[in-house]
Amino acid sequence: MKIRISSKMLTQELFKLQGVVSHRSTLAILSNALLVAEGDTLTLHATDLDISVSTSCTCEVLEPGKVTLQARSLFDIVKNLEEDMLTLETEENHWARLKSGNVNCRIVGTHADEFPHLLDISGVELFPIGIRRLLDMIEKTLFSVSTDDARANLTGAFFKVTNEKTLLMVSTDGHRLSKIETKPEEFDAGGDIPAALNKGIIIPRKGLAEIKRTVDAKGDELSFGIIDNNIVFKSGPMSLSVRLIEGSFPDFTQVLPRESEHRAIVEKDVFQQALKFVSLFASSKTNNVRISLSDEGLELYASDPDRGEATKVVPMQYGGQAVKAGFNYRYLNDVVSALDGSEVSIEIIDTLSPTLIRDTQRDEMLFVVMPMRL
Repeated sequence: MKIRISSKMLTQELFKLQGVVSHRSTLAILSNALLVAEGDTLTLHATDLDISVSTSCTCEVLEPGKVTLQARSLFDIVKNLEEDMLTLETEENHWARLKSGNVNCRIVGTHADEFPHLLDISGVELFPIGIRRLLDMIEKTLFSVSTDDARANLTGAFFKVTNEKTLLMVSTDGHRLSKIETKPEEFDAGGDIPAALNKGIIIPRKGLAEIKRTVDAKGDELSFGIIDNNIVFKSGPMSLSVRLIEGSFPDFTQVLPRESEHRAIVEKDVFQQALKFVSLFASSKTNNVRISLSDEGLELYASDPDRGEATKVVPMQYGGQAVKAGFNYRYLNDVVSALDGSEVSIEIIDTLSPTLIRDTQRDEMLFVVMPMRL
């Protein structure tokens, strides 16, 4: 294989692989990228056996061929080149020689046949979805996906189509829950959807993060499909396949709190600033901050025997009876940070019941935070 290609263009494509290539796997080949040159195209592949990324770009193919090279090393080398163009040529021992300006280096490689078999997605039926719509759903749910491998069905986001023909994404780690629902324009146009989404699928946390990292938010087209327990996303020359989590997602509707008369509306920035200050006095073991709602305002309180105690009251809109509950301030802050609007709605039923948090400007999403014992 021998190609001539723009170093800037190659850097951009190699960047898309970096989140997938493994740096700790016992299989050394998983730290490599597969490069295939034919026609006037260079195609790059990377996989960790659960997630696979493929992308391509134009180049001058002087000799067609393929090779696998260490993805991280190649990325670091190419992005630090001063010249715009480079030549990459494989040698008999599967190493590759890279030349660019006054740079001449050799990179360790392996035979392309050692690279794992990639999922064939050529026959998958693809369905359009708005890029910004999908990225927004991921943004609102990724932070509350569980990291506890002992509860595998919670280590991803639940994704399905509802009976109302809306797309639903839900995640929970047992301490907080995120739910967002949206109706794509494609559904209004009568577009079909994968049958598996009627039941719902679970997309793993790393897969969600890779979609967010590799998909261009400014792009115009994104489509997805499901094949062999994998969800596939395609945008331009880039495709991403993610192995789905097997099992059932718990019935999240059981923890959604009922409507509460204890509903406070507070400015988001004011609330976060107060929470940040009071949390300085929270116990490092529990991160507990108490929220009290009354006619006097929304009061945040935290105390710790080694630090002291602090109270801060912020103005709010409220007409209910006095109520209070304790929360892990980190969970609260994560939820409030995910809101887009300038106001936060906080609904506390009682000291022990789940608390509902909403963005007053976006009814299609809600968040639940479990309280802590006071």
